[in-house]
Amino acid sequence: MTRGARRTTTSRLAWCAVAAVVASVLAPAPGAGQGLALEAVGEIPGPAELVRVRGDRAYVSGGHTFTIYDVSTPSSPVALGSHTFPQEIWGFRLTADRAYVGANFFGLGILDISGTGAPVLLSQHKTLGQAKIGATASGKVGIIDHMEGFVLVDISDETAPAGIGSFFLDGYARDVVTAGSMAYATDSPSGLYVFDLARSGMPEPVGVLHAPNAPRDIDVSPGSADRPTLIVGAGGGDVQVYDVSDPAAPEKVASVETPGRASRVSTNGEEVFVADSEAGVSVVDVSDPAASVLIGTFATPRPVRDVSADGSLVAVVVGDSEREGHDRWVVLLERRQESAP
Repeated sequence: MTRGARRTTTSRLAWCAVAAVVASVLAPAPGAGQGLALEAVGEIPGPAELVRVRGDRAYVSGGHTFTIYDVSTPSSPVALGSHTFPQEIWGFRLTADRAYVGANFFGLGILDISGTGAPVLLSQHKTLGQAKIGATASGKVGIIDHMEGFVLVDISDETAPAGIGSFFLDGYARDVVTAGSMAYATDSPSGLYVFDLARSGMPEPVGVLHAPNAPRDIDVSPGSADRPTLIVGAGGGDVQVYDVSDPAAPEKVASVETPGRASRVSTNGEEVFVADSEAGVSVVDVSDPAASVLIGTFATPRPVRDVSADGSLVAVVVGDSEREGHDRWVVLLERRQESAP
């Protein structure tokens, strides 16, 4: 038995023991909000670096490999298939039937994830530097590249992506998300940039917010009649909330301190689930953006490195190492509401 196999077996046995006493392990931290609880229901073995859940599918990257799992029965995840890139995966974003994968010097890989089996590589777009992640809107993909900054690519023919141009971000390009026709890119340490992908020609920001400790990891919470569109990020160890309802004037409206060191975030309606390192999983309520508040923190058997929430299912990558390995795996949690005492 290999060292990795021994570690995976150990994690399974350890998590079974944890699940048996989930009420004590995953109870809200002292002083946290009541009424919200997470229960361990399953796991996906490592190596794991990043995870996203959408409906009854979980998408996991570890090293060079991107794998799709059926989690319709969370206690028994089933691997549907995988694709291995020649370079390490640094990040990915999903649409209903595509995954846009930043795979280091390979560039951007576009995967068809519409089937019930393994993902299929449709095309590649090579950037000048190291591609980290991509997000799509208006028939274009915005890519974060460590040399060029924000790179814009036309995917109207997704089998032959065509470069449009790039915009160099002032700091170290980190992440990008899209909502509607807008793309939001962040760099460290200087700021948040807003691009309108419906515009033709070279990418130029329509709004910029320079701020110290700008978030390294971001997600978008689409607006409603009662609340503006928000960009929520992890930066400086805290959760940061930005109102981007006016693309020309994005505004930071809140910063929420968490018990651990916030490193990644996942929005789920008006709640933000936070990978809060040694503290576990924290949850922030952004229903009133300017008064965003921590409502719960839930302990995990290992530090939380990544998180993704969709509906009642929450997936977290846990492990002691900073990067992927056999000591990092995915824990599947289900949300439940507890009646007030």
